[in-house]
Amino acid sequence: MRIRRTSFTAAVVLALAACGPASPEPETPTPPAPTVSTTDTTAAKAAGAKDAQPLPAPENAQSAPAEFDPVAEGMTAAGVKKLCDDHLARAQELVTAIKALKGAPADKLTYESTLGRFDDVILEVASAGEFPYLMGVAHPEAAVREAAKSCEPKTDAFTTAMWLDQDLAEVLRAYAKKGDKLEGERARLLSDVLRDFRRNGLELDAKKQQQLRQMNAAITKGGQEFMSNIGASTESIEIDPKSLEGLQKEYIEGHPAKDGKVRITTDYPDYFPFITHAKDRKAALALYVKFTNRGGKQNVKLLEDLLALRSQKAKLLGYETWADYAIEPRMAKTRKNVREFLDKLQAALKEPAKKELEELRAAHVAAGGKKTDVLYPPDRYYLEEKVKKAKYNFDSQALSEYFEIGAVKKGLLDITARMYGLEYKEVPAKAWHPDVTAYEVWSKGQKIGKFYLDLYSRQDKYKHAAMFGVRTAKRLSNGTWQHPIAALECNFPKPGAQAALMSHDDVVTFFHEFGHVLHHMLTQSELASYSGTSTVRDFVEAPSQMFEEWAWSREVLDLFARHHKTGAKIPDDLFSAMTRSRAFGRALATQRQVFLATIDQELHSRKTPLDSTKVVAEVQGKTDVFPYVKDTHFQSSFGHLIGYDAGYYGYQWALSLSRDVLTRFRKDGLLNTTTAQAWRTEVLAKGGGADERGTVARFLGREPSHDAYFSYLAGKE
Repeated sequence: MRIRRTSFTAAVVLALAACGPASPEPETPTPPAPTVSTTDTTAAKAAGAKDAQPLPAPENAQSAPAEFDPVAEGMTAAGVKKLCDDHLARAQELVTAIKALKGAPADKLTYESTLGRFDDVILEVASAGEFPYLMGVAHPEAAVREAAKSCEPKTDAFTTAMWLDQDLAEVLRAYAKKGDKLEGERARLLSDVLRDFRRNGLELDAKKQQQLRQMNAAITKGGQEFMSNIGASTESIEIDPKSLEGLQKEYIEGHPAKDGKVRITTDYPDYFPFITHAKDRKAALALYVKFTNRGGKQNVKLLEDLLALRSQKAKLLGYETWADYAIEPRMAKTRKNVREFLDKLQAALKEPAKKELEELRAAHVAAGGKKTDVLYPPDRYYLEEKVKKAKYNFDSQALSEYFEIGAVKKGLLDITARMYGLEYKEVPAKAWHPDVTAYEVWSKGQKIGKFYLDLYSRQDKYKHAAMFGVRTAKRLSNGTWQHPIAALECNFPKPGAQAALMSHDDVVTFFHEFGHVLHHMLTQSELASYSGTSTVRDFVEAPSQMFEEWAWSREVLDLFARHHKTGAKIPDDLFSAMTRSRAFGRALATQRQVFLATIDQELHSRKTPLDSTKVVAEVQGKTDVFPYVKDTHFQSSFGHLIGYDAGYYGYQWALSLSRDVLTRFRKDGLLNTTTAQAWRTEVLAKGGGADERGTVARFLGREPSHDAYFSYLAGKE
């Protein structure tokens, strides 16, 4: 998943939490990464973004700086601090230049000198914060991580001050009153900026503005601590070697006993296979409790403090709840609309989920359990495997034999290069860890971007799978194009003595996250504000959710999925079993997503202070067929609550759009290059600069519909 933290102006494409859909991770969406910020971009009245054109240099301002390489500059403690400080200083120079126009005659208030320059500020704050945020969660050295984390409070303080700057607002409002005819993303930017001065407290008195500054600083600090606690939390259980029964040979060989015990950690490559395949369900439940409680009770306290701060901030700005504040600029618009959407989903899932649960219980009894036994959340994955194997003859471990990670990576790159007319050139990474690889992206003989792949789990690394922005694309004020840079952070198996075999869930996750990379790479927005994945939060996952479908296609899988020993393609019977069993478990998995979205809404809608553990237990009792597990506090490890606060519903909202988009790809062919180019031009290239619903409508040739989504939920696809 991809998320922009801090604020709209920062344009920081910062990922937060897993986006991998099919993965059994409790907070992961069932088909997915955002997004967007304190202020998401709204659905503008403008019809769409213009093609990017060179802009004249701004009047009375320094020339735009040369393109910079944040990776080369920011991989040391001193370097990452300097990178942050230098770009914030540049941002301040630009703000000062705009403010100097206060009281200037109308002919001096040009787009370039006001709103265009304001977008340059957005770029500089993004440049200050993007790579330091990544280094704060991915660099192997603690000193660098700590130095990097010092940047986010600075960028947040800067953007808070900027939105509260009366002189800056006066100049931009004066330009708006001038009435220049703006089109496309420029018109959208003016509308959003004027709205966001209000949303960020400009109309408050001086005393309340100071309170807002203090709240924003405390929210930033609390969010950093919350995520750091999750990242540093690697819990484990010790089990007898016999408790590995049911696991793959490679997994067992990778977990040798020491002093008669085997250690299983809560890191993804350990956790997911164990809870899905281990026959020792007591051990699986014990590991689930450890996994769910990552972040510890300190994160429960931090979260409840954050909820109180967010509630206070919302009220200070004139909103009843944080949910009302956060949802206003998104596609959903209101908390009421989100509630109705979730209620509709819950109702549609009630009977299908009940039927799936009955099949899981039958599988439990067939395996020797009792009808009266309690089934716990991790049992869903284990019993789904049983049902799929018995009913559909599907063996997920056998399927993983065809997904060696190197072959999957090559296949993914080959397929996207073919679809979008791209070329990937591997280049020396010179990155933050030896495991990291780097690729330049070329199109029609021109370099258009670069991305880094950091695919394997390690200590103190970001625990989920997500795309992080490293550099934002923009048409610079001197007319040159700054191409984008991204990093993909994952926790897949690492090649070693045993073959690094991915589950099919991992493969789907890889395709999903690379969908975010493509969105970031293929942007042609002239503005940093709307570059790449800088769309409204409840749309941003749609392109990557859509791309998951490629990992289910026989045509696509035959291009790279080979048995790691024999080189054979996936057998017809195994592929058929995979696709026939696909729909089973979908209702329960989606119900889980509704549960998570409802937790998010409840925590951000209720009066504070509150007991967040009690809220989790209550919501689980109302929305999930699996019971709350005593002595757990899931919210302590729910990373989406930082950055996706009151926005988790967006995964399902975007999924509806993605299933609709797939109707054209299915009709034309998933590898149809004409259709792929239309998707690139009409949607991916626009970023957030055009109304998201409108871009989808243009691609489809009609208004979007929920029909495909509800057909999908009913298991008809």
